[in-house]
Amino acid sequence: MPEIITCHFTLCFISKKINLNDKGYSLVFTNSIKQEWKSIISVKKRCWLLLSGILVLISSLFLNYFVSTWVDSVSKTAVGDLFLDLIPVFELNFLFFWAVFFFWISTTVFLLVNPKQLSFICWSLSLFVLIRCFFISLTHLGPPESAIHIPESLSWFNFSADMFFSGHVGGPFLVALIIESRPIKYLMIVYSMCMVVVVLMAHGHYSIDVFASFFIAHSISVMVKKWEYVFYPPFKVNEE
Repeated sequence: MPEIITCHFTLCFISKKINLNDKGYSLVFTNSIKQEWKSIISVKKRCWLLLSGILVLISSLFLNYFVSTWVDSVSKTAVGDLFLDLIPVFELNFLFFWAVFFFWISTTVFLLVNPKQLSFICWSLSLFVLIRCFFISLTHLGPPESAIHIPESLSWFNFSADMFFSGHVGGPFLVALIIESRPIKYLMIVYSMCMVVVVLMAHGHYSIDVFASFFIAHSISVMVKKWEYVFYPPFKVNEE
């Protein structure tokens, strides 16, 4: 009986300690976020890099919309593909279409909570989108004949002929290559690999679009890392 009472009080004490530690961790975490945002807002150059990065990213997404719309209107016939000829079509509309939203929303939320790399990743993703706009405007291949059908309700942000290269795969892989957080890095790699499977099973891209996106994303990461120092110099508060 004394052992049971002792055990009960020990568990209560541990439970209270855990709750106190959780509250303390939450407070430290919140203060850390506030401090990081304060350090960005209080330095003019960091603030300018962030605002300009967000503006350029939004502009690149608008450009992507207009270029993709134009490519859809001028795209020609489909061509054969070794992998797609061997893989049956699977109805993965939900995963194929909403995975784009999941990527952008999850990345945005993480960077808002961890804003240190926000401006750098905004500029990097802007370059990724702009390079993709250039590539899809060059060759006007039609989508695979067996490609999944785009629902009318989703046609405003999904296009049928913006083939080369795959943003579903390349975007997450680029983030994985440049982000500092190791858990997010691994998560983005896994997500990118899952997108390879989803995109090929849904016949949403030619196989060359999928596999080339890894090499293009890696090349972009090498390029932007050469400019990374611009975003992390020893800024001074109220620096002109």
